[in-house]
Amino acid sequence: MSAPELSDEQIFELLHDKLAELIGERGQWTLVSRSADDTDVIFHGLKATQIATTLTGILSSQKAELRGERDAEPTALSWTPAPISVWAEPERATVAAPVQLPIASIRKSEQTRLVA
Repeated sequence: MSAPELSDEQIFELLHDKLAELIGERGQWTLVSRSADDTDVIFHGLKATQIATTLTGILSSQKAELRGERDAEPTALSWTPAPISVWAEPERATVAAPVQLPIASIRKSEQTRLVA
């Protein structure tokens, strides 16, 4: 007797639902085309690994359920780390131009550097 398998439609539905939750219209993340000056490769690598791990876990859980297994072993951490930083919302910014420091502040900091 062969093991039950997920159909292509079931796999698509599982992956699509999770991707929509992550990066869909109301997802947790926004996709932005990469620019030439994008240097955040560590973050992108970690996020790609997290998504792949999540999708693999979903498929593994569904396969285990088809086989009649109730508690499949998790393939990764059971929690999702919080973001290290939050992207600023430019439309809500209160300052539209670069901030200029007063000359007195600059002179004082230069004196401090000379003394130190």
